Amino acid sequence: MITETINAFYDRQHHCGYDYVYTVDEAPDNDDEFILHNHSDSYEIVLFLTGNAEFHIEGNIYRSHPHDIYIARPLEMHHNYFLSPEKYTRIVINIYLGFFRENHCEELEKVFLNRVPGMDCQIPAKIVNREMYPLLMKMSRYLKEDAIHIAKCVLLEFLYLLNQIEEPLTIPVAADRYVTDVLFYINEHIDTALTLDGLSEEFHINKYYLCRIFKKITGYTINHYINYKRLLLAQELYKKGQSLLEASTNAGFNSYAHFYRMYRREFGTNPRSG
Repeated sequence: MITETINAFYDRQHHCGYDYVYTVDEAPDNDDEFILHNHSDSYEIVLFLTGNAEFHIEGNIYRSHPHDIYIARPLEMHHNYFLSPEKYTRIVINIYLGFFRENHCEELEKVFLNRVPGMDCQIPAKIVNREMYPLLMKMSRYLKEDAIHIAKCVLLEFLYLLNQIEEPLTIPVAADRYVTDVLFYINEHIDTALTLDGLSEEFHINKYYLCRIFKKITGYTINHYINYKRLLLAQELYKKGQSLLEASTNAGFNSYAHFYRMYRREFGTNPRSG
């Protein structure tokens, strides 16, 4: 993979609350780096440029086309799935969680928050090409010219337009109707008691079949997925000022010891340092 941070200003962009990166993969591999993941500290915007891929997010599938834009928020698990190893190029913008508050534009955060997980994630090229694509190209130019503050102004205009979209967005295809429904249910009830037997009974589906198709589509066992989502929620609550005990309880863990053990196992560090 070739990763080019525009004009090597990664640190300065990060200081401004966002990163703008152009990346190229000559032969993308589904089994390599493009696995189901999330970004716990940022919102992600991806401008798809070239390739033959689908965007998978929370059990939904979007077919990718040049100049489509994808958005994901921290708790949304997502990845690209490549239909063939054609050259994959994209621009990725990660906007860190404090950006909107620090720039007094909290209203521009709504596009990431006011939607069902996995839905309204693709802005089709026909909308993007009107005004948003030229703005992202302007950002690239200004960053190369070291006009960091002008680039941020363009980003704010881009986010404003993203929030003004009134046309229907792309309707995704469900990877599997059962799995999509189970993922939605888990996300909606993450702070409550969730068990495989309970999910099997709720959706009237054999638990062994559910385990098999869930792992096939997400790459996670059901228990691993639930614990991971709870860890992400606990991280978010802790960053918002709750104590670790409060955050772990409100994220659905039945004890702090269980939370601590899962956190160490997943992230290799203790919750305070993470």
